[in-house]
Amino acid sequence: MRYSTFEVLWFVLAYPASLLLAVAVGYLFAEVYYRRRQRIWKPSGIESALITIFGLLLSFTLLSSNNSLKERTGLIHQTSDAIAELYRESQLLPAPERAAVQRFLLQLLQLELNEHRPRRPHDPAHIRRLEHLDQQFWQQLSASGRTSPARTEVVRRLLPAFNRLDANTFRLHYSYREGTPYSILSLLFISSWAIGVLVGFTNSAQETRHYFVPILFVVISVLTIQAIRDLDNPELGFIRPDYGNLQDLQRIISRNQLPAPRP
Repeated sequence: MRYSTFEVLWFVLAYPASLLLAVAVGYLFAEVYYRRRQRIWKPSGIESALITIFGLLLSFTLLSSNNSLKERTGLIHQTSDAIAELYRESQLLPAPERAAVQRFLLQLLQLELNEHRPRRPHDPAHIRRLEHLDQQFWQQLSASGRTSPARTEVVRRLLPAFNRLDANTFRLHYSYREGTPYSILSLLFISSWAIGVLVGFTNSAQETRHYFVPILFVVISVLTIQAIRDLDNPELGFIRPDYGNLQDLQRIISRNQLPAPRP
């Protein structure tokens, strides 16, 4: 999921202001219909249950977004393992094939690390670059395998590792499009506004007004929903997966890279 200008303005400015407005509506309602009319409001206990339900909804959504982050991190590790496996397999190949595999891996790592470095906007052409790189490498590898039965066996040895790498790379790419559905976010917004009105009302209807609790409610709600959005948007958010293992692999393969064969 991506951040648009509207979403940034909404989550940073409009949503906190709307939540404060909901609390103010609750205060105003209690002031007009209870305090000015000398009516006494007695808590029924349902208020605490409603606030608890809202807290559970927030916590479950936050947990789901955090699980998506863990899944992305797991895919990064699986991609790293597949790259390391293909690199190790290539060490047993003749020099031309070994150099071709190393060049392919370095180009793949460069593409991925450039795409996912901090604060870099998503490039829609990234998936096409990955597809082109995969196709180019596979054509080179299959052409080499058709030259002799021995080379065919060499290519067959690389196939499992290459397929795992290909699958994990594209799964990682598409995992960045996953996030909390807008229907769930809409439910969070509506619930937070309703609870905001309730918090404002219950505090205003009492004999002594308390302002700390409504402010704390607004702060916690805004920060929690913002954390959910950050987890849903790992490319531009503050909470991001760690690509350190891919960077280490890039350094290791670059250090041991063979020179390109002469034509």
